[in-house]
Amino acid sequence: MRGRRVRTVVALAPILIAVLVAASMTACERDPAPRPPDPTTPLAAGAGAPPAAFATANPTRGVPTTTIRPATTATTGQPKATTDGPSGPRLLFGIGPEADQARASSLARQAPVRMLTSWYNGPNDLGWMAAWRGGEVPRAYAAGYSLHLIVFSGDPEEPVATPYGQACGRSYPLSGRFLDDMRRLARIFAGRAGGPRLYVSLFTEFQTYPCSDNAWSADPAATAYYRAIKDRFLATQAIFHQLAPNSRVSLSWGGWQARWDDRATGAGRSLFRHFADVLRAADFQSFQAMANDSNTADIRAMVRALGAYGPVMLAHYKPDNGSGAVFAADLRAILTDRYLAEVTRHGLFAMSFMDGTNLAASSQMHGFVRNAVRRFGRA
Repeated sequence: MRGRRVRTVVALAPILIAVLVAASMTACERDPAPRPPDPTTPLAAGAGAPPAAFATANPTRGVPTTTIRPATTATTGQPKATTDGPSGPRLLFGIGPEADQARASSLARQAPVRMLTSWYNGPNDLGWMAAWRGGEVPRAYAAGYSLHLIVFSGDPEEPVATPYGQACGRSYPLSGRFLDDMRRLARIFAGRAGGPRLYVSLFTEFQTYPCSDNAWSADPAATAYYRAIKDRFLATQAIFHQLAPNSRVSLSWGGWQARWDDRATGAGRSLFRHFADVLRAADFQSFQAMANDSNTADIRAMVRALGAYGPVMLAHYKPDNGSGAVFAADLRAILTDRYLAEVTRHGLFAMSFMDGTNLAASSQMHGFVRNAVRRFGRA
């Protein structure tokens, strides 16, 4: 039986070969089967870009550029961070405390820091800032830097009359001279339309400006103050749009606001909804992160809350007490692919260091931050 099976198989071999050849030729004549679509994820599309809803063609209220650029090609002796490809999160990095110091800082000279941050703390700053109009400001724009102006008011709190009734808080932002000062400031920092941006973070930490902080209806005086400061924001934004065509204006929050919620008084996270009209009108959103224990959770929470209204800038980062340990712990968590992929996905487009003090105090942290900016910075 075994020998018969062998002979049968041998006899049938030519027939089997003919069948297989015919099948092969038939298969070659068919159209290939459709390939399954390539898998896609938000990160594959570019984790550094805010959601598409942020895009706008409005020339007055344009949003910050979020184009992802290729990382610098690695060269011999360069840190490993520069060898990564173009995918992954990207940020516009800045540094303060004033544009001239920022441009000369070692971080700006050694890494793609493309935004120079300056602070306006009140009318006394107008004198020395005016000298920049024909020097520092046009030089910075010509070199391709964006400028970032933080407007802060630290004057004493006192009774203030408003169209909404008697308020209590810092009087300068609601004073008769404030808008005239903003006109002078806008002219000083103005650049050409279509040129490098001027970002304005207005009334930074404004939740502390009323006599009663962080709550919309803590008392009638606080509510009146907040209503009046919203009007001043819109009026100031209009001034910058008119006199500085490259400007984009935001309301700048203290970074603690998302830690709690009290709907009854409009405090904590509930304060956002009372400013929803202003947040929608703003060109972008901004906040600070200056906690003395840790800032990583605050940054996540604020980006999520503000990202619902538009692109978000971390306007000034530094532990308020200057803690080197907190600075190091924060940045070793923040300046990573995973963390930045998350926050850029929710709208973060820029981050500015308040100054270079902590970087100068530690060569190790300076090197770490420099390499991270080379890796994640938008050139």
